[in-house]
Amino acid sequence: MMSQYNDTSAGSITSLKKLEETPQGKLDRWAMEITAAEKAQEKWHKQSTQVVQRFVDERDAVNSGMKWFNIFNTNVQIMQASLYSQVPKIDVSRAHSAQADDIARVAALLVERAVTCDMDDFNAMMKHAIEDRLVPGAGMAWLRLEVETEEGEDGLETINYQEVEIDYVFWKDILWSPCKVWEERRWVARIVLMTSDALVKRFGEEKAKTIPLDYAPKVNDQTAIKTEDTVLKRARVYEIWDKDAKQVIWYAKGCAELLDVKDDPLKLDDFEPFPAPMVANTTTTNFQPKADYAMLQDQYSELDTLNNRISLLTIACKVVGVYDASATGIQRMLTEGFDNIMIPVDNWAMFAEKGSTKGAMDFLPLDMVVTALKTLVDVRESVKQQIYELTGISDIIRGDTKASETLGAQNLKAQFASVRIKKLQDEMVLFGQKILQIKAELICRYFTPEQILGSANAEYIEESDKQYLVPALELIKGNWEKFEWRVAIQADSMALIDWERKKTERSEFMTAVATFLQSASTVGQGAPELIPLMLELLKFGVAGFKVSKEVEGIFDKYIGEFTKGLEEQKANPQPDPEAEKMQTELQMQGQQHQMDMQKQQSEIQGKQVEAQTKMQVAQTEAQLKMQQMQQELQFKQQEHAMKMQQMEQEHQFKMTMMVEQGRVQQQVAIQSADVSTELAHVKAESDMQIAQTKASQEPETAAEKGN
Repeated sequence: MMSQYNDTSAGSITSLKKLEETPQGKLDRWAMEITAAEKAQEKWHKQSTQVVQRFVDERDAVNSGMKWFNIFNTNVQIMQASLYSQVPKIDVSRAHSAQADDIARVAALLVERAVTCDMDDFNAMMKHAIEDRLVPGAGMAWLRLEVETEEGEDGLETINYQEVEIDYVFWKDILWSPCKVWEERRWVARIVLMTSDALVKRFGEEKAKTIPLDYAPKVNDQTAIKTEDTVLKRARVYEIWDKDAKQVIWYAKGCAELLDVKDDPLKLDDFEPFPAPMVANTTTTNFQPKADYAMLQDQYSELDTLNNRISLLTIACKVVGVYDASATGIQRMLTEGFDNIMIPVDNWAMFAEKGSTKGAMDFLPLDMVVTALKTLVDVRESVKQQIYELTGISDIIRGDTKASETLGAQNLKAQFASVRIKKLQDEMVLFGQKILQIKAELICRYFTPEQILGSANAEYIEESDKQYLVPALELIKGNWEKFEWRVAIQADSMALIDWERKKTERSEFMTAVATFLQSASTVGQGAPELIPLMLELLKFGVAGFKVSKEVEGIFDKYIGEFTKGLEEQKANPQPDPEAEKMQTELQMQGQQHQMDMQKQQSEIQGKQVEAQTKMQVAQTEAQLKMQQMQQELQFKQQEHAMKMQQMEQEHQFKMTMMVEQGRVQQQVAIQSADVSTELAHVKAESDMQIAQTKASQEPETAAEKGN
């Protein structure tokens, strides 16, 4: 059935009006719309899924052994704290309120209290939406009116409970018609996961049976839990808000008909119960978000690569080498942990001929590894600075500052950083402001007067204002279009407030006003005709201070009354004691105020001097400790060098003694051998002489015997 509406040839294009003439045509139309929108967002979903995995450091098998530097997670947390750190202070007031319009003032007070009654869901939604804006690139919220009724004895239903719920919408559950900019959208939808019981309660039992339970919980973005249990499964129902037709359509894939269609159920001014989403890096060509990480992925990837190489070089930075396997004593020199040990070497002459230990072993050149490691660390710091510059996170926000920097330099850094993230803060403020405006409109349109009074704790308002409660409720519940109010939220009411800066601004404002009042009073006494000019200059000066917004109306009131009194005084030149008394009191108050301001300034300056003194003392102590540590280190190094020199001298002395002892023993042995040889030779000669003597004597003895 869908193909017959897809034909775009000449003369066969079907208009939406004709397409929706039949229920089947309307079903086919929304099936095509949803498919086209999902196709348009497919690239963003795929890329942002990878960004989310990088944010929480989920790795696949390929990257499991990598040493990543996940500074992206830290940067997002810093930006979250800078953008939203507290529940906003809500200010509801008439757009063009008159000073005497007490009814409008009380009506605004009731609405403000009713909106502020329960802000827990708003707080949770803002945190989730801002994280989605900073990580996948889009944050969204949705408001709905919850009403519980009960049937009375007369058969009529009465409202028992009412509440405006603020829902966070998961970034993958948002859909909109493909468009160049958000203002051109034709419809916006969200995916609502509903259980079987919720389907029956919302659409009836017959329709609930036809809706497929096509969603199951997932272990992660890729793997779904395999189960047939319908308790865990949900139905994906598309809640579509058609801006052109002012209709809300409920659609589910696989159903033979639309689940429900309602004409403008909430009757809101802007029809849609949600603000424009907070989106990242869109263009006027195609309204599709692009995560901030994608704009810096080259720098983040380079940082990961550098960190991984640094890790590998750190592992390689160790003493390792090779040795000659035939020189068995070499290995024992490094493996046997004994001091002053001599290892015997077989065939010493050959060992010495090879160059002794230098020729038998060699070590890995660590100087090359250390040089490369140091270079990589420096490059990594450079890449980190690039990321800080591109993301707008300055060193003062990260708490990384130098003690040598002045307070003025640090303040300039803080102001520069706040300017760079101001765009994000403004985007977040407009998002929250629109949500609270819609909530206030729903309260005013649909809450009963009793519910509004209960939510606003009307019984605890000022007694003088209780007389205006009835007309204020009539104004709220009357014609909404005539109830011109607005929700104003200051940018610093959600972000982290710089209390010191606000205190300084207030002090400057009060000092300027007090100084001007003193000068103006002097001019007024000398030239009363210049008083109107002084008053206009006062109004002009007060308007130039941002902090004067809260008291600007009071200035206008008193300046108006004073101007009116001057005009009456001109018309009636008689002296007015009351006016003179008021002027005197005003001068005294101005002088007292000036004295108070001077005292306050002196206290502030004293505290600043005290803080600077403490900082200088801390710096001096740190320098002294550093010098002491350096001296101790030098002393230990010198002591170690002396011990090493002494050990070397002892070793050389022992070696010299051993060599000398060996030489003496060798000489003694040689001399002993020479003596033994000489003795043997003498003995041999002696024996020979004795033998010869005996031999010469034997014939003589024989001759004598013969005679």
